[in-house]
Amino acid sequence: MQEEEALCDKVVAHVRTPRPSRPPPRYEDDRALITLRDEIATARLEDVPALMAAMERVSAVANQRGQQALEPVDPGTPYFGHLRLDEPGRGVRDVLIGKTTFIEPRLGIRIVDWRHAPVSQLYYRYEEGASYEETFGERDVEGRILARRTVTIQDGKLARVASPQGTFVKNAEGGWDTLATQQSALAGGERSAIRPDHMRGVIGGGIPEAQRTNRRLPEIAALLDPRQFELISQPDTGLVVIHGGAGSGKTTIGVHRLAFLAYQSGAQRMAPERMLVIVGSPALRAYIGELLVALDMDAVKVETFAEWAKKARQKCFEWLDVPVEENTPAAVTRLKTDGALLRLLERRAGELVAEGRRTPRDALWLWAEVLTDERALERAFEEHGTGRLNREDLARAFRYCAERCPAVLEHQGEEREHDSLAPRSDDEPARGDRGERGERGDRGEEGGERGERGERGQPAETDDGIVEEGPDEHATLDAEDDALLLRAFQLVCGPVRTRKGTRLYDHVFVDEAQDLAPVDLAVLLHTTTERRSVTLAGDTSQRLNTDSGFNDWRQVLQDLGLEHTAIEPLRIAYRSTREVLHFARDVLGPLADPIPPVAPRSGAPVEHHHFPGPGAAVAFLADALRPLAVREPRATVAILARYAEQADAYYDALGMAEVPNLRRVRHYDFIFRPGVEITEVRQVKGLEYDYVILVDVNAATYPTDDASRYLLHIGATRAAHQLWIVSSGAPSKLIPSWLG
Repeated sequence: MQEEEALCDKVVAHVRTPRPSRPPPRYEDDRALITLRDEIATARLEDVPALMAAMERVSAVANQRGQQALEPVDPGTPYFGHLRLDEPGRGVRDVLIGKTTFIEPRLGIRIVDWRHAPVSQLYYRYEEGASYEETFGERDVEGRILARRTVTIQDGKLARVASPQGTFVKNAEGGWDTLATQQSALAGGERSAIRPDHMRGVIGGGIPEAQRTNRRLPEIAALLDPRQFELISQPDTGLVVIHGGAGSGKTTIGVHRLAFLAYQSGAQRMAPERMLVIVGSPALRAYIGELLVALDMDAVKVETFAEWAKKARQKCFEWLDVPVEENTPAAVTRLKTDGALLRLLERRAGELVAEGRRTPRDALWLWAEVLTDERALERAFEEHGTGRLNREDLARAFRYCAERCPAVLEHQGEEREHDSLAPRSDDEPARGDRGERGERGDRGEEGGERGERGERGQPAETDDGIVEEGPDEHATLDAEDDALLLRAFQLVCGPVRTRKGTRLYDHVFVDEAQDLAPVDLAVLLHTTTERRSVTLAGDTSQRLNTDSGFNDWRQVLQDLGLEHTAIEPLRIAYRSTREVLHFARDVLGPLADPIPPVAPRSGAPVEHHHFPGPGAAVAFLADALRPLAVREPRATVAILARYAEQADAYYDALGMAEVPNLRRVRHYDFIFRPGVEITEVRQVKGLEYDYVILVDVNAATYPTDDASRYLLHIGATRAAHQLWIVSSGAPSKLIPSWLG
């Protein structure tokens, strides 16, 4: 330790001396240029072009390098890695790995940038005692790693040294304590705890013979506990609401309930092709799709709500040709997803239908009228609002809608009767032929009649010869309008039907329901047959969208007019260990369910690893992941960041460290195979891994707000066996104090 302390003190003392920033040394570049110049002078004529091209390439690299002024070295944490190399012809030298390059050959100080310097690859790829052969640029190097150490320097003082000989930590008296070498290791996985052996067969032997209508049912039941099977086998009519924490089996219940209903009811009542599963992400869609294939239920449609709602809205309002706004203000999103707006929409729809107005254009008018009646909105939110909108936000959202909705009404396209799915009697006039449209249907804000439009985007001439401008730029919809328009359509025109005249679905299963708005759920509830066979599953502790309008189950059911519906709780959490759930519950803090989950399984303790910067964190993780790939080749690992840029940085660095089976998941493109997947937390909602590593759990990345609490909880509860928390910089205050 004296050797490392002396090196640290020398480096800190030298970098504390102020000096101007300067570009990295160009010795190798200058030498290469001189060599090429001399070769050109003696080369054959046909070889000169290639040599000139090489000279230009080296010169360009050198000029670019010369324009990069280096950031100064932080004397508080100048480096985090120490390599001692023995290379033929160069002897023994020390190379330090840090966040910026600093070379002082006279003093033997060589700090290189871990992200860019080629020699830093030796630190990430090789262990102490290993021989290496690498090519850096056009130069082949070989040698041996005499020492490889990871150090922690705090405020310019050496605090920790990790090496193959042990981990040494400085104590309060100034001495050094030795920790066990194998204290931190990922182990125990290979998906062995997805369903513990002692849980298998609990139901299989106790199912009445009458329920075994298919040979697959005992296989299904063998994976489930009695409570789960009880929910799966609920009657095929009515609404079943399942509330359970992460890993309690909500998705398993919903998917197997589809199979159970199909087998029990028969194709006449519950055909797979007339079933729908709504999921929260494309990743969960792919995962559930694999489960359905295994159950011979691949005819079931699986879609995210956004995908489904957009297509359904386009079918019901195919003549409505306006773009969708991508940057909706938060206040407008909260307005359009609040249960108070759903109640107002339903009340106004009753008044409209009483007047005999039942066309899709009337539904569009209803949507616009509700969103632009300021006094009615104020009263509705005073009586039934969730409190997410104050008066100022409500006024701001109203002004937005008052500007957009009339513009949408003015720029409607022409309806085509055969494209609409609304029911219509034989004597009903074709849609678009009704004379009465209401006060705003085909009128401008001043009430004057508008001329008919030509093709969208083209000026149109009115009867008096006035040429009007093209469509108003404010004629846009928001993503939340898909559900509002569909609900308005249902209320005014009746249930959405297929072209054969039947309702769309026999059964609908909504997973991750807590991320949908009350109006979204209302639309889905009214897409089924008269039996209203629907399963809703969710966990308010796993909300990704805090603006969805879903505060708690009872409030949402009240908004839907279903306040007397029983909520079926699931208390046993099978996926994660007690230790992981303890951490996840503490992270939620005041947002946690008052009744904690029951975890039947114990495992490795949750660990918090703190580093002065991401470079040291990468080295630590690479050292843990490489042996894991050899020891447990079938293990699944998730490295989860909050933001894409953070995930990119870890992917690049761990790739440089040659971690095997490394994949960067960018757009929910999971392959559900062993290996290490690096992605953002929100992409893994509903998925499961043997090991989870949450990186950059820093104060700046995860402040003490609700969204951060939910994200950390979601990320942590993806772990089946072991959870690591990695921070670089100031740790997040959401990390429990008992974790250190």
